[in-house]
Amino acid sequence: MPAGTGAPPPSFAPSGADHLPLEIGVLIAGWHTGLVLPAGELGPLHPLPRSDPRAKYLSFGWGNRRFYMSAHPGSGDAIAALFSSPSALFVQPAAAPSDLLASDIHIHWVCADREQVWRVDRYIEQSLIRPGDPVDLGSGPFPESRFYASTEHYSAVHTCNTWTVAALEYAGLPVSATGVLFSSQADERVRDLRACPAPQ
Repeated sequence: MPAGTGAPPPSFAPSGADHLPLEIGVLIAGWHTGLVLPAGELGPLHPLPRSDPRAKYLSFGWGNRRFYMSAHPGSGDAIAALFSSPSALFVQPAAAPSDLLASDIHIHWVCADREQVWRVDRYIEQSLIRPGDPVDLGSGPFPESRFYASTEHYSAVHTCNTWTVAALEYAGLPVSATGVLFSSQADERVRDLRACPAPQ
């Protein structure tokens, strides 16, 4: 987990007039979870959606680099992922949240203020190798999606689901990532957070 929360810049700090909640999406896709953030509220990660200026949301996933980037992962990739191994951050721009949905995917929308959104953004940014100049590992499976090298290591005791909930905890939301390994555990803990209506 990144060390130290730091302080958000003034343009991302909450103000008295900033009373409407924002949404952080927690994407549940089978065994995998990720995060969905409004592109217009991003701080350190704002340069990442450079290839698609129409993107209103960015979906972020994290996982074992070998398994995540394989077009057809096999049992060997799955076994290798059980041990501490290099990881990758996956970024997918979307014009609307519905672009991220499929029959096996749903999104929980959690209410947050601007500072909490910024802190999730900061958490993700600090997991990148060379945050100001991220290491691009190549294109992803969806239009305009990319993989970037991450400093963290994936293992059987630190999974994508640990990473997802840890980002929310880092933001200051009332949730703990301790003991979270599976998507069902992440799903259960996120359901206890204040829900927001799904954005259109």
